[in-house]
Order: sequence, then C-alpha cells, then structure tokens
Amino acid sequence: MSEINIIGRILIIDDESINAETMKDTLEDVNYQVSLAANAQEAKVAIQEKPFDLVMMDVWMPGQDGMSLLEEWTNAGFTTPIVMMSGHAEHKDVIKAIKLGAVDFLKKPLHDILPLVRRLLSEKVEIKDNNSGVDFNAPLKVARNLFEKEYFNHHLQQNNHNIATVAALAGLERTTLYRKLKDLGIDKNKA
Repeated sequence: MSEINIIGRILIIDDESINAETMKDTLEDVNYQVSLAANAQEAKVAIQEKPFDLVMMDVWMPGQDGMSLLEEWTNAGFTTPIVMMSGHAEHKDVIKAIKLGAVDFLKKPLHDILPLVRRLLSEKVEIKDNNSGVDFNAPLKVARNLFEKEYFNHHLQQNNHNIATVAALAGLERTTLYRKLKDLGIDKNKA
C-alpha cells in the first residue's frame, strides 16, 4: 500500500491474534495502515515510533491491562482517540473507560468495523477543523467531561495547584472540587 493511498493509521492492541488479524485485514482492504501490538509494552513502543490516527485496545491483556494503559496515556496528555474493546465487559467497565477518556467501547467480536472507524476518523477531522476545539458530535456528557478536564487542568496549572483558588474561580466548594477532579481522573498535584 502506497503512502499516498493511506486514509488513516490505526494501532490495534489485542492479545487475541485471530481477532487482531481479522480487523487488520478488513481495514487494510480499504487503505487504512494498521499496526498490531499484543500487549501494553508493544503498544508503548509502537506509539513512540510513529503517530496514529486511532487506537483500538482490548481491555483484558496479559501484563498491564487496557484500562490502566488508557489511564496512563490520558494522564500523560495522549490525544489520539482510543476505542476500548472487550468480549465480556460489564456496564461499569464501559463507564470507567469513557470517564478515563475512551471515545467508544465496543463489544467483541466486532461486526461492521468499517463504518465505526470511518465515523471516528471523520469526527477527528471535524474536531481539527472546528476552531472552538469542541466536538459537537460527541454526546453531551463526553463533551462536558472533556471541557471540564481541560478547564480544571488549565486553572490548576495557572494557579500553582492551589485548590482554594481554583474552587473560587469555578464557583465550587473545595470538597466538591476534590470530588470533581477525582471523577475526571485529574491528579490535583500533577495537573
């Protein structure tokens, strides 16, 4: 596949090689460039080597699981959209993944993967083209959480992590702010 014809670069992180290979074949048939990683360690190496437009990651993997890798990358400011996947996830797993920054959560085995990937990558293009930085196609809760995370990180950094000052700026009680930061996955000391 020539570089000119590539319509997007995708990293699939899944220890089930049959599932990963099937997804890769489907996506490469329509000119996506796909890289595979069998675990978190391989994924970390892959993202250091080249940029990706989308990451699709299994929740359950040997070694570091997908949820903790998602949290690690989110806390590090990783901006590539991440879709979590699982064959046996519970509702609480879906909620946790979205709160940690995943853009979607899919049940394996995946069917009709192409419409999903096209939608996710077209949303990313719309976000880049939108001067406000707001994704108006995201569900309200997702957009609100993304905004609040940016808002609190900005004010924590601007005010030397002074919770009292940030609480006053936000019009919140300190205990409410602490709870909000925890819900958004923000370390009040490292933001």
